[in-house]
Amino acid sequence: MLIHFISDYMRNPEIRRRASGDPVTVLAEYGISLEVQQALRRHDREAILKIALEELTVLLSGHNKDGGYHVTAWGPVNIQVTSVSPSTATVDSSTPLTVEGVSFPPKDMACLSFRHEQSQERVDGTIASITTEPSGHSTLRGQVKLPSVGLWKVSVGVKDNPGSAGEWNGDFTVTAG
Repeated sequence: MLIHFISDYMRNPEIRRRASGDPVTVLAEYGISLEVQQALRRHDREAILKIALEELTVLLSGHNKDGGYHVTAWGPVNIQVTSVSPSTATVDSSTPLTVEGVSFPPKDMACLSFRHEQSQERVDGTIASITTEPSGHSTLRGQVKLPSVGLWKVSVGVKDNPGSAGEWNGDFTVTAG
């Protein structure tokens, strides 16, 4: 990334020395694209600042354009679940779901959980995908098969960190069919 290169270049005399002697190799080590390399060679301040701002925005938002995730720890995780659709299912039937909210973790770090309100039984759903916009709005697509009739609470959290979960205020209703 350009911002990593700039930061290292400014702080590390060895990087400056290497970049002066063999800029192509050093810039490749930072994964800097040909377009960005050309902007650096032209001393195109406007293009360099634009690219650096885009990279910084990606890092601070936590997500990249390829759907990956950068862990940026600015404080406690504040996951919120704002809606679940559909909000009903039939017992022992696989039900596709869309869960909306804020600040969901990436798919490989997330868990989708259901808790029966009476028995406290817990069941994990399957996550197919999670997308999060730079604004923080998240959409989870997944499915669940619940074994008991009744009202269930739905939550999204970080695996191995139960305190991070955001729980939907509504009820997910499972009927006998």
